[in-house]
This record gives sequence, C-alpha cells and structure tokens, in this order.
Amino acid sequence: MTPLPFEGLDRVNAYALSGDDGITLVDCGILQEGLGAAPLENALRASGAALTDIRRLVITHPHPDHYGLASLLVEKTACDLWMHSEARADLEIYLEPGAAADRLAAALARHGVPASELGSLRAYEDWRAFISGVVEASHWVEGDETFTAGARSWEVVHTPGHDAAHICLWSQSDGLLISGDTLLSSITPHVDHRGELGDDPLGDFLGSLGRLEELDPSLVLPGHGRPFDRGAERARAISRHHQRRLGSILQVIRRRARTAADVAQEVFGPELLDFQRRLALGETIAHLEYLRLRSEAELSEEDGIYLYTKAKR
Repeated sequence: MTPLPFEGLDRVNAYALSGDDGITLVDCGILQEGLGAAPLENALRASGAALTDIRRLVITHPHPDHYGLASLLVEKTACDLWMHSEARADLEIYLEPGAAADRLAAALARHGVPASELGSLRAYEDWRAFISGVVEASHWVEGDETFTAGARSWEVVHTPGHDAAHICLWSQSDGLLISGDTLLSSITPHVDHRGELGDDPLGDFLGSLGRLEELDPSLVLPGHGRPFDRGAERARAISRHHQRRLGSILQVIRRRARTAADVAQEVFGPELLDFQRRLALGETIAHLEYLRLRSEAELSEEDGIYLYTKAKR
C-alpha cells in the first residue's frame, strides 16, 4: 500500500508479482510533492525487492492514484509499460487539461448546472500535480493478453466502466483476481460520465461486473482496501446498488422533466462539497443516460438545457 493525499481515500494498493526475471508491478501510486517514489521504494524494500527489479509495469487504469508514478518508473527502470489502448483519451486530458475542462463545463451547463458553479467544478480536470509526467504504453493491450510471473499465468481482462481503459488481471489456476477499482470490498467504484450524450459507462460497468461474476474469483486483490473472498457475490452486490439507484432516479423524473443537476441534488442531497458535487453529477448523468439508451427515460431540450423524464409506456 502507498499513501494518498485525499480525505476518505488514504491508501492505494500496488502489487509486486515476482518472477525469475524480475518483478511485474501492478499499479504504482500517486506523485506527492517532496516524496517522489520513496513510498513505493519503501514498500518494495519491505517485501524484499527493489525499484530496479521492476521489468513490467501494468496499469489497471490511468487515474492519478494508479498511474501517477508511471513516467518516473519507466525513466528509472526502463520497464515495459502495459495499458489498455483506451487510456490514450485519459492521457490527452493530462496533456490538455484546459481544453478538457472547457468541454466538461459546456456539457455540465447543458445538464442544468448554473454558470456560477462551473468554475469550481471544472477545476477537477487538472491532475498534473499528482503525476510524474505523461508516458504512453510500450505495450498497448485490448484484453485477453497473457503473461507469466513466477508460477502463475495472468490474463488481461478488459473491464470498462469506472474508466474506459480499466483492466483486471486474472489467474485462472487459483481463482485470483487483481481487480483495480472495478471490485472494491467496502465502497462502490465511481462511474463517471462527462456529460456528452452517447457514452454509456454504467452499461459498460454492469457488463464488466457480469463478466467478473462469471469468473467467480475465490480471492480478490483490490486497488483499495484489504483482499476479500467471494468476488462473484461482491459483483452482484455492486450491481444491485446501481439497480436501486436507477429506481430512485426513475422516481425523481416520474412526474415531470428534470435536469441532471436537479436529479443529482435530490438523490445525493444539496450539501455537497465541490468535489463531491462533481462526482455526484457524473454519476447521475451516467444513470440517466443508461436509462435513456434503454428507452426507460426520454430526453428533451429547452433553451439549450437537457431535460429527462420517465418514458411513457
């Protein structure tokens, strides 16, 4: 585990898979001012390894808490870097956060967010302070690739939803799953939507949960928190959470058309900090778009603002 500078989420897990030719490191932690790779180096040293032993770095998804030290590690160790090809879109945001923030603000405005709130919400597109640099993969993956580390063979499983580029690693021989943020033991992973119509991250996420349920892992090594068993049961529980959330949202839009901003306030409550409000908006839009794309909700537009209402049967 390496520390994170965020209230409520203070650790991220990195996994060192030892083999005859060195270590495959799965995720690497965040960059914190003045610390560099020291927390990761200390964690490796405690397990009897060193930074220079890293031969392959696999990133489950390029959020800063999992990808932040990747550029530094590639520079220091010349290791191979594995990421899903969808990560290119995330890297573009790191390279051009201003443009990404402008697109987000425009989308949120169409979903009913007042202009007075857009400035604070768009600020969360710039995470450059938490990454050591932007580095592309030396080995782009799509899913189903395999590699060997020690006695285990690992398969790359593409699990989009929390991020379009999210992957898990599966060891079929012993039912072991490195789940990143797709399966967590005590919290439900955030499913974000950036507000532009057409994307279906919640549909992707529920599909990914279904795939992991079919794998039925006996032990899950998550991106945050402690390892846990009965992975299929946890996947079903997270799916049920989102089905309940969909039901709650349908009740909100049952009688009249509402903006996503209105729905988020009613479902999540009005007393949210800016970052919490940004997460609530993204999650709400993801659920509304899921319903719209399955003809359970209808979309209309009034003065450039999107409105959702329950579909009439």
